Amino acid sequence: MTRTDRRRLTAFAALAGLTLGLAALTSQPAVAAGPCPDGKVWAQAHATGDHRCVSPADVGRRMTSFDEARHGFAFDNQFQTQPIAEVRFGGLCGGWSYAALDHFFHNRPIPTQNTLPPNGSALHRYIFDRQIESITPNLDKWTELTFNPFGWRNAEFFNWGLQGFNGGRLQELRENIDAGRPVPLGLFKPTGNPLGPHHQVIAVGYDLGRYAGDLGPHQTDLKIFVLDPNFPGQITTLVPQPSAHTYTYLEHPEKVWRTYFVDTRYRPRNPPAFTNPPAPAPDAVNELILELGTRGDDLRGGNDNVNATIHIDGRPPVVVPNLNRGARWIDRHTQTVRIPLTTPAPPARFARLTLTTTFGGGFGGDNWNLDFLKVRSPQGKVFFERSGNPLVRFTGENRPFTAPLR
Repeated sequence: MTRTDRRRLTAFAALAGLTLGLAALTSQPAVAAGPCPDGKVWAQAHATGDHRCVSPADVGRRMTSFDEARHGFAFDNQFQTQPIAEVRFGGLCGGWSYAALDHFFHNRPIPTQNTLPPNGSALHRYIFDRQIESITPNLDKWTELTFNPFGWRNAEFFNWGLQGFNGGRLQELRENIDAGRPVPLGLFKPTGNPLGPHHQVIAVGYDLGRYAGDLGPHQTDLKIFVLDPNFPGQITTLVPQPSAHTYTYLEHPEKVWRTYFVDTRYRPRNPPAFTNPPAPAPDAVNELILELGTRGDDLRGGNDNVNATIHIDGRPPVVVPNLNRGARWIDRHTQTVRIPLTTPAPPARFARLTLTTTFGGGFGGDNWNLDFLKVRSPQGKVFFERSGNPLVRFTGENRPFTAPLR
């Protein structure tokens, strides 16, 4: 096992509660008067900012230059992974957030694709790696928040998010936003289950309203503006609910969190260049999009992979080996693969798509249940769409499946 593998297993095991113990808990942040008396706040909270004491309302709405449409991914957080012991994890919200911030801080254009990158693709690997790197340095924070017997610390955890002094979460948030830095947030579910599911988002701005960060009146004025990987392309508003000691979204009140923390340990990483889908060609198809749904038997990967051959009238077949890039495609999940074509072709000339596998037969050979297949163009033309239970079972003895495209 490599050092990276050990690191991944350790991070996921800790997050899943497999090795959670009683971590050394930090003490509750002290409630003390802030540097500005009488319900006032610094005009700017970061170290070299404007430290004049002003009314919170004078601070107004503070936003960084992070733009949800330009700097966020166009696909939502529908990832599914089974890293250890067949435990399924839904989403790579931390990796999504870290990778988006990496592109922002390094002034790199975000990949333009609007479909979820399949497991095995370069973009999926990068987001997965950043997911691990978002969890590992913050295990102490996640672990601390799980220690809440009988809900005794509900008010304490909630108040941490409202505290604008002495290292409180709101102070850390303001320090970053006032300096023009969007920052990851960890959102903790109001449950005793270590798995949550908890969440990670990007904070891009805030509005104090009349609230001074002093745990006093007007707490419900506070608004924290975030880009949530589950709602790409839109800013959501995180607000406190003092009566319940929770936080929620104005736009999605069904989403509820016990508290949040500011991920001050995020460090930008220069992302590699990713290949973007081709721009649509007028009156022709220059890319096929395949949606492949796995049912009760996964695609193993490694030496057991799936190939595609596209037959277009009047042209040699387009052979695409190893669609899954050697990666495992887990059961009960759909992977979306984009296949760019060097030369566009009119839709009427697409004849068929053949899927084959590299499985060996006999004992130890792999099987794969494909229960859904859809083939479409980026413009929305559906060439093939069919499901079954399964649609086809690939084995060492039963390899090809052909989908007519007209």
